[in-house]
Amino acid sequence: MLYSLRIRTRWICFTLLASTAMLAACGGPKARMQEIDGVLHVMNPAEPMKPKMTINIQEELRIGQDEGEDEYIFPGLAGLTIDEDGRVFVLVAQDDAVRVFNADGSYSHTIGRQGQGPGELMAAQTINRGPDGNIWVASMGTRRLTIFQPDGLYLRDITFPVMPPVLVQTTADGFMGIYVSPRPTENEMVVNITYSLRRFTAEGDTLNTLFENTIQMDLTDLQLGGMGEQVPLYTQDDQGRVWQTRARTDIFEVNVYNPEGSLDRVVEKEHARIEKSEEEIEEEREMVQRLLAAQMGDVPEEINISYEPEKYRAATVLPYYDPRGYIWVQTSRVGTHDTNAFLLFDLRGQFLQQTLIPDVSAPMFLTFMGDKLYLTNQDPFVTPQVIVYKVTIEE
Repeated sequence: MLYSLRIRTRWICFTLLASTAMLAACGGPKARMQEIDGVLHVMNPAEPMKPKMTINIQEELRIGQDEGEDEYIFPGLAGLTIDEDGRVFVLVAQDDAVRVFNADGSYSHTIGRQGQGPGELMAAQTINRGPDGNIWVASMGTRRLTIFQPDGLYLRDITFPVMPPVLVQTTADGFMGIYVSPRPTENEMVVNITYSLRRFTAEGDTLNTLFENTIQMDLTDLQLGGMGEQVPLYTQDDQGRVWQTRARTDIFEVNVYNPEGSLDRVVEKEHARIEKSEEEIEEEREMVQRLLAAQMGDVPEEINISYEPEKYRAATVLPYYDPRGYIWVQTSRVGTHDTNAFLLFDLRGQFLQQTLIPDVSAPMFLTFMGDKLYLTNQDPFVTPQVIVYKVTIEE
């Protein structure tokens, strides 16, 4: 096995040497490739493979302000998407509507409105643009995916029995998203909740399930402050593969699935475990207690609540696909360590470089179009804005 691994590693290095621009890569850290139970694992070191890789990010435009015309004031940003002309479609949570801005940042028109009738939205959570250019909005309050033309014309709804999938992304033959299924048990105080990442037909029928995770919640024994389980966050690349991330305290882990649902590879990257201070743990414990007191009042005696926070800082990882051939993984841990750093991987899963996006405190909903990067600033203490950057990458 060791001999086979050594040969495979040499082959990777030989392939990189085929390009003189990549000579330095074989001299530095390398990703270790190993098959485990028939699945390829890409084990990345803490340091990037391409330390000389340069990522230049320059701001070009900001949309959003504190006061002035209503169209430019965003009471909650729930997502965005872009078309080929550089128009920005912004989902505004409080309005339950999509505001459309031209490439120069000027307001164009609004799509949808709040309500439960045809073409209306309630508790809208996800926006995406389909291959045909139409705009898809997931609306929790109406249990629907609502589809509009870019000019705002309402086309149709896809209705679900309990709630629509969230984090919806359209595909060539339909769409995909996280489907949440709460299921009661014989004990009325215990509920099973299943998070499944599914592909659907254009009509809303399930094609396949790529990932499924079921957690059991005992309402009489609430464990608060720990890592817990998380909804599987994901992105898809131009090959139809799905990159799904997990939060861990010891490594970053990304599972890569083929379109039919088979596991293609597991991508891992080392990082140092960061232990919280006793002061931070006490602050978290007090915060949870205050929140519970404000929301629940006196807790019934039969309910046991644990306030003990997780000892180590868990890493939340959000993946985004860049059509130039990169996966950007946003990493964030509580506190000042690794906050809002972005790790760039190639489509093999090799860690190339790390970067920060300038002059934004809480970047979210990254969307790429050519050499442009669009995102929202989700910091509750600053003006909600959509920011446009030009991104050049030299390997």
